[in-house]
Amino acid sequence: METFHFKSQENLSLRQRVMNDIRNAIIQGHLKPGDKLKELEISQQMSISRGPIREALRDLEALGLVVSSPYRETTVADVRKEEVVDLLIPIRLQLELFALKHNVAKKDEAFFEHLRSIVERMKVSAANGDLLSLVEEDIQFHEHILTLDNTSYTMQIWSGIVNRLRMHFIKNTSQFTDLQKVVEDHTALLIALQNESTEVIETLWTRHIQDEDCLLCFHNESVEGTD
Repeated sequence: METFHFKSQENLSLRQRVMNDIRNAIIQGHLKPGDKLKELEISQQMSISRGPIREALRDLEALGLVVSSPYRETTVADVRKEEVVDLLIPIRLQLELFALKHNVAKKDEAFFEHLRSIVERMKVSAANGDLLSLVEEDIQFHEHILTLDNTSYTMQIWSGIVNRLRMHFIKNTSQFTDLQKVVEDHTALLIALQNESTEVIETLWTRHIQDEDCLLCFHNESVEGTD
């Protein structure tokens, strides 16, 4: 945290703004896993008291972005391979397959047009080498799939894991040699949604999520660990 500085908050809506600023710093990679989040230091940089910061850190802990232990400083969380493989991938896959399977009739032209607009933004982000924007568009694409299902619990479950997914996506996608592959994959998914049967879509969707979460970051960490 030595080279990153938070912006002054002054009289803005504190708790939410503080939480958003710290969250964005984590998601965008300014704060790395294991970095210490010192209330006093942050309060001085933001020009506010420590109370809203303490509350924001509790909110961020509930989102899985920071870790706080009794009598220890709060640190930025990391995403472990076991969590991604055994928890995040299965949950997101089942959520999306559930929404697709049980809401076929809701895939109207407005639904497809929104997905097309996301893919177009993906193309721009990939062409510009903008990893963070590409990750956000990726998440928005899959989140839009979940909007097919109008039960509140689907989005509640998604909300509980999406920030952990963001951390993993940024960590993993940065290992890709060609960001254009992300665009190509989602273009193929969109075409399948418009033209293929539910069974074919399920097969493609499963393959996509397993490929997208192919754990390149963890593979590279293992290679580095052997040096």
